[in-house]
Amino acid sequence: MCLLKVYLEDGNQDRKLIAENVALISKKNNGVKIRNLNFEEETLEDVDIVMIDALNSILLLRKR
Repeated sequence: MCLLKVYLEDGNQDRKLIAENVALISKKNNGVKIRNLNFEEETLEDVDIVMIDALNSILLLRKR
């Protein structure tokens, strides 16, 4: 099973791992809602999706 690792990129293009084993991603207002295998949800505000790399299991977000 390929689950995503979520990285947040800041203005300097530094990446920080913020979540693992993410199974669901949805757009919510000005942000993104993510849910992991344990059904734990988190909403990240003021972020944009930059890239979804299914081959390497990466979701890259960027702060607005």
